[in-house]
Amino acid sequence: MRLKKISSLRTINSVKKMQNICMKIRLSKNPRIVLVPTMGALHEGHIALIKRAKATKAIVIVSIFLNPKQFNEKKDLLTYPKTFNNDKKKLKSLKVDYLFAPKVKEIYSLGFQTKIAVQDFKNHLCGLSREGHFDSVATIVLKLFNITMPHIAVFGEKDLQQLVIIKKMIEDLNLPIKIISHKIIRESDGLAMSSRNVKLTNKNREIAPIIYKGLKRIKLISKLKKRASCKNLVKTLRDYYSTNGINNVEYIEIIDTRTMTYPRIPSKDCHIVVAAKIGNVRLIDNLKF
Repeated sequence: MRLKKISSLRTINSVKKMQNICMKIRLSKNPRIVLVPTMGALHEGHIALIKRAKATKAIVIVSIFLNPKQFNEKKDLLTYPKTFNNDKKKLKSLKVDYLFAPKVKEIYSLGFQTKIAVQDFKNHLCGLSREGHFDSVATIVLKLFNITMPHIAVFGEKDLQQLVIIKKMIEDLNLPIKIISHKIIRESDGLAMSSRNVKLTNKNREIAPIIYKGLKRIKLISKLKKRASCKNLVKTLRDYYSTNGINNVEYIEIIDTRTMTYPRIPSKDCHIVVAAKIGNVRLIDNLKF
């Protein structure tokens, strides 16, 4: 079946229409689809994911859906940056094929009942303070997979626990989808790019890069002191943050993301992961040993 060549970005709001388009793509001469799921407020981190998706030579679908069910605080949802028109301009300039931008009622119909239940992997890190968050993330990602039918999906490594859970969901549910993970994209001073960074005050924006500086510091210490325990490394990082004005630390952990376990001594399979609030902005970051 021939699929009409797309000359510019097409915005699709309907689930049924997006599914129909994807079924036609799968029967076309270029049947491969790559999905980049986002919540909008696109920045250079998202752009890097989209460029990686385009490198696959597949039909590129970018979704923008601010999923209300994964927000534990209503205020956080209401204040989340929304830049839809600018996002569309960026997608057009990148020559993305489709933007899937459904309304909430398209995704969650009246009386919506069904969700994915993540087991042990959600009981760590961000999941400890965000009840139901990863169930909601897994549910919306599975719905997006079912709607867009991708062969490939691209995710960033900043949301490390999310990435681990999605990979596990694909394995557990036998989904025929390849996950491409992309390294964290950072500002010139090391701050991991995030849609929430724009909410930092000028003073707190100066403090925020200390998160990454601390991660690099601990990785270096671990290399120099090869038998340094995870417990001592975590304490050293916590003290470093406190000395440099980061006092509201939610967690610092050294974790093996293959098994979501906490070793006594870090290995090359471990990440050091951090969540901290700077002012009212919650930031996360990680670095592999």
